[in-house]
Amino acid sequence: MNTCKKQQLNMSRNRGAAMIVVVLVMTVVMILALTLIMVAYQVFATINDEGIDELYQQQAVSFSDVIRKRLENKDSYSTDELISHIDALMTDDTKTDEVLSASAPTGSYGDITISLDKKKSPGNLIIKVSVIDDNKVMAVCTTKYNYTKDAMSGKYKYVFCEYY
Repeated sequence: MNTCKKQQLNMSRNRGAAMIVVVLVMTVVMILALTLIMVAYQVFATINDEGIDELYQQQAVSFSDVIRKRLENKDSYSTDELISHIDALMTDDTKTDEVLSASAPTGSYGDITISLDKKKSPGNLIIKVSVIDDNKVMAVCTTKYNYTKDAMSGKYKYVFCEYY
């Protein structure tokens, strides 16, 4: 009987050890699975953030392109408020810079701020379009124009130089 009890004791010890090993293996598998889920979440969050940043940049560049087209074809947009405002800044010799703000248009991702910076020597106009969301600058597109004043009409002519 003594031998039987020893065998039962050994078998129960083996079962207990096997159970502990199974629990440890399952714990390791669970930790690896959770780690994989967290890594996947971080990857998708990063991809989503990059996509949103790209949308902000597209909005800034699109707005800059619209301003460029309007400045280059100024006669077609003679009643445009922004172009009139830029012309007024150019004729005012007391001002060298100005900041304009606008609420986000429908379907846009952030509010627009336009910074105008007039450089007399050489005759450059720097226009910086910023997209702002939650009081944070999300994207910026800066363009440079050469400007000249027509001696006969007194109107300014703008020629796009570069993005930077």
